Amino acid sequence: MRKSILLFVLFALTNIPLMILAQGGYKVTGHVVSAEDNEPMIGVSILEKGTTNGVITDVDGNYILEIKGTAKATLLFSYVGMQSQQHEVNPHTGTLNVRLVSDSELIDEVVVVAYGTRKKGTIAGAVSTVKAEKMENVPAAGFDQSLQGQTPGLTVISNSGEPSKSAVFQIRGTNSINSGTSPLFILDGVPISSADFNTISPADIESISVLKDASSTSIYGARAANGVVVITSKRGLSLDKAKVSLRAQWGFSQLASDDNWMMMNTPERIQFEKEIGLDSGQDYTLLSRTDVNWLDEVFNDRAPLQSYELSVNRATDRLNYYVSGGFYDQDGIAQNSTFRRYNLRANAEVKASNWLKMGTNTMMAYEEVAQAEEGEMALYTPISGSRFMLPYWSPYNKDGSLASQNDGTWTGTGQNPIEWMSNNPVNHKKYKLLSTVFAELTPVKDLTVRAQFGADYAHSTAFMQSFPSYIINNSSGSAGRSSSDILNLTETVTANYRWALNDDHSFNFLLGQEGVDYRSNGFQVVTRGQNNDRLTNVTAGTRASSWVDTTSSYAYLSFFFRGEYNYKDLYYAEGAVRTDASSRFGKDHRWGTFWSLGFMWNIKNEVFLKDVEWLTSAQIKLSTGTSGNSEINFYQHLALVSGNANYFNQAGLYPAQSGNEDLGWEQTWANNVGINFGIFNRANVNIDFYHKKTTNILMNVPTSYASTGEGWRWENIGAMMNRGVEIAVDGDVIRTKDFIWNLSANVSYNKNKLLELYNGVQEYVNSTTGLKYVVGHPVHEYFMNRYAGVNPANGDALWYTADGELTTEFREEDKVMTGKTFDSPWAGGFGTTLTWKGLSLSAQFSWMADRYVMNNDRFFEESNGLYSSYNQSKRLLYDRWKKPGDVTDIPRYGVVAQLDDRFLENASFLRLKNLTLAYSLPQLWLKKTNFFSSARIYLQGQNLLTWTGFTGLDPEVADNVYRAQYPSSRQFTLGVEVSF
Repeated sequence: MRKSILLFVLFALTNIPLMILAQGGYKVTGHVVSAEDNEPMIGVSILEKGTTNGVITDVDGNYILEIKGTAKATLLFSYVGMQSQQHEVNPHTGTLNVRLVSDSELIDEVVVVAYGTRKKGTIAGAVSTVKAEKMENVPAAGFDQSLQGQTPGLTVISNSGEPSKSAVFQIRGTNSINSGTSPLFILDGVPISSADFNTISPADIESISVLKDASSTSIYGARAANGVVVITSKRGLSLDKAKVSLRAQWGFSQLASDDNWMMMNTPERIQFEKEIGLDSGQDYTLLSRTDVNWLDEVFNDRAPLQSYELSVNRATDRLNYYVSGGFYDQDGIAQNSTFRRYNLRANAEVKASNWLKMGTNTMMAYEEVAQAEEGEMALYTPISGSRFMLPYWSPYNKDGSLASQNDGTWTGTGQNPIEWMSNNPVNHKKYKLLSTVFAELTPVKDLTVRAQFGADYAHSTAFMQSFPSYIINNSSGSAGRSSSDILNLTETVTANYRWALNDDHSFNFLLGQEGVDYRSNGFQVVTRGQNNDRLTNVTAGTRASSWVDTTSSYAYLSFFFRGEYNYKDLYYAEGAVRTDASSRFGKDHRWGTFWSLGFMWNIKNEVFLKDVEWLTSAQIKLSTGTSGNSEINFYQHLALVSGNANYFNQAGLYPAQSGNEDLGWEQTWANNVGINFGIFNRANVNIDFYHKKTTNILMNVPTSYASTGEGWRWENIGAMMNRGVEIAVDGDVIRTKDFIWNLSANVSYNKNKLLELYNGVQEYVNSTTGLKYVVGHPVHEYFMNRYAGVNPANGDALWYTADGELTTEFREEDKVMTGKTFDSPWAGGFGTTLTWKGLSLSAQFSWMADRYVMNNDRFFEESNGLYSSYNQSKRLLYDRWKKPGDVTDIPRYGVVAQLDDRFLENASFLRLKNLTLAYSLPQLWLKKTNFFSSARIYLQGQNLLTWTGFTGLDPEVADNVYRAQYPSSRQFTLGVEVSF
């Protein structure tokens, strides 16, 4: 009986499809949810492909669709704001549940490149992308700080903790000696300066693409030899209604590291003075009552920070807009250091017709900045003065007022640096407008013509005062004003045509023309003789003590072409050519032509790898090509005279510049081999090898003063090489429904070598820098005397001669190439993110290795007699040679320090750049409010930990000398982000 029942059931099940077909169709049912929050989606369109048969989901996300007249069908699922999906069904399907993914996630599959976008996996060039989430919540005025350690080949050095100052960028090493080495920065199709980074709100940036090889950069031609950074601002997302987002941050900053502060305290200073004989006439009973750590006086450990951002965005089939406004306010950790910004942005696109789209990307910003003095070893500036001031000199009186020279309460030598700053304030203001307008026409199918016009305008002012009541001014104050205006106009016209043949061959052709017109002018005037603190302005002075009036301009004219070919998503090829004319060169050498070729083999799509399940993607890339550099002063090719000569109070002219009409483009030829592959749909590995050679280097070549009176002139001379490797790994170690653990890491290595100098010269000393240009060596290798330590018998300082022998004499002729450079050959970063339901924890580290810096601060601190009247390092008290047999690196007192490699320090570092703990409220809770669509709260720290052997306050130095630098700050912030 049981067998009969089973046979009956089996017969019934196997004949259900036949019964349905006999009735002319079958039904498919299912449930549609959002992949972002697993919430049911109402109104999703389900359409049978090739027909008008379709339904929409109900209030619970359910649907029932009857398929008629066929055994198989394809269903199209679509919804505004979501990526469309296709699924095949048949009479056996029955139930088909679907999870739709937001269009915002589609952005991850698109990479912004030169003059357009590409789908990830179809690019022959070396391109790295950093997405919005890496930048928008970082507590910094500019996006540049958040890029450190994020992508291989890109070196980002903070260089200054001043909130208003931008980081220093470099891509794949140094390509030039005296010309520009910074990448070309493009914001929404318009070139911008790194000086404007802080005018751009990080929350307004959608993505940043780093273009590193010739295939991706040569179409920019001019200025692309050092790589290109393409910045794309946010657009509206495809939503069924406008989305309003509010982001707020509150926090404070403090010195990132004070572990290396080695200045003497009062007991140590008194003991030191007694040991070296500076105790004559000192009342140590009185002095010992004061013990000031000047580091604490100059740097604030609770400098406040606040930021607010409001944005509204939406996209429909006809209109796309993103509008935002923000306020950012940060006090620097140093005295008299503040940054405040107000910013507005409006990005909009409108589809006027089926063949015309128009739009604009416009941002406005206003900044107020006060900057602390840095980089100068002077008593009166707080950052350097903090090292010189003795610990028993207090900058404040007992009642909290400033100790002043005016009333005699300042007892130290020279000026109280904190009082000096308060009596010599300098305030800056900046007004910024950057706007592009564009129109896209589609006159025929697959042809898009785009015309864009961009205007980048900046108006900057500064106001300087020195009050007459300040005693060192002798009742005569001063005031100065400066003003500058910069207008950079850019126009770009491109025509893009796509063509497909037999579904196997697809082509894409781009033809374009571009022009840049840059103009700037400014003035500065300083007057003296003011006699009232309340009237310390320019007009209240009695005489002008200095005046400057500048005007400059340059222009580029460019034409370019790019062709791309795709065969069955298996083989990709692209080629580009661009010709540029620069006004910075003479008419016979104004034009430069640059080109590139790129190939990519999508080897995973080959038949022999299609069935290898663990290998989810695999690509091999090759590229070669050239790009140019023209980053020199605007008029260097011209012979010029100047009119600022004063001959017995009579204005005169003199030859200021001899010029060089043969000056032309510096050119870099770059080659790249890349391998990309994915494993188990979990991890991705990218490896790139590159070789670059720069020729016709733009260099200041030394000349005889007798011939031109200048001592140098610009010439195209010499050659340089950079080669290296970059590796990036990113993957999910664990990925379940509720828990994801992601790890990422990247490392890059670059070797630099100077191949040729001028006129057959093999070496050239770059005086006063500690550097020497030598063919066969890195361009920024140190040339110094080698310190050999201290003779333990008598405390004498020892050096090595050029031949390696010991000597007690410090001689110029004993300088040698040290093999050490301040260009870091090794750099990278790594990070991890753990996500469990709505809770996430992420950490990002950055590092550099084998990078050397001359610590000029330490030279003053360990002068061993040169500057003993000011404070010195504890090491002079505890570690200097005092008696026979002492083994140390500091000689006996009186043997003064020399600028040798004793002060050349390894500035390698590992820094915990960012740590963030965040919680996103569950959708179930938010749904009950009938208002909020998302809510997130987070805590984060910036620059929390630093591991380094460098003895300065901050190992991030962009120059070869560390001198009174404004150190990086550690920041703690609380952030809230809500959308409705």
